[in-house]
Amino acid sequence: MEVAKNIARVIRVAFLYVTFGLICLCGDFIFIIVVLLGLNKIACVRRFCRELVRISWGLFIKICILTGYLKLEFDPLGLGCNGELLIANHPSLLDVVFFLSSVKNLNCVVKAELGSNVFLAFAIKACGYISNKDNEELLQNSLNALKNGESLLIFPEGTRTKDEILFRKAPFFIAIKAAKIITPVIINMQPRSLRKNEKWYNVAQKTIKYEFIKKPSITIASFNQNRADPIRVRLLMQEILEIYKELK
Repeated sequence: MEVAKNIARVIRVAFLYVTFGLICLCGDFIFIIVVLLGLNKIACVRRFCRELVRISWGLFIKICILTGYLKLEFDPLGLGCNGELLIANHPSLLDVVFFLSSVKNLNCVVKAELGSNVFLAFAIKACGYISNKDNEELLQNSLNALKNGESLLIFPEGTRTKDEILFRKAPFFIAIKAAKIITPVIINMQPRSLRKNEKWYNVAQKTIKYEFIKKPSITIASFNQNRADPIRVRLLMQEILEIYKELK
């Protein structure tokens, strides 16, 4: 009986992977045209493409819930303000999907290797998402996005969470230099699954429960405003790290 249940779980996960791939490929019919014509340089076109991602990926999350793969507690109300930097821990592969399917016109920093992924490459370019391939370009593009009034999602760990939360300084430098507010979001996930270097068929034995907890935003202009920027960056990172200690 348990073997049959495990087989059923693997089949369900395989179905969800295929479904996500098909959803992405359908979107590519639009994204390819946008990129080839250079329309992704126009703000309203990027906004349209992000809305298409939000709706289609939102459909995928609903399918995950309906099939019993996961349960989700996430209230995105109030997220995505102009000049807002959203940060979160990164326990699983789906974290960015939850955010981009819930927050309107959200920009984000994505892994460079996704730029050559057949399912996601054109969506990334059409939506104007920021690659982490080059650190200088990453910083400049992130600063420009926030200064232009966009909201931006960054996972400060740079990769999926392992056993300990370890943040990099770059997101907090970006916050001090260009953001109006920074909003931490804690992602609780039980049981842990879809982790870095984990095989897709190593499926959880029960429904995965995701809980997104929004913490109070910090207004950057008034955060240690009389201190030098390098000190403000360090203090901001320390303050945010304190928030995530409850995950340990």
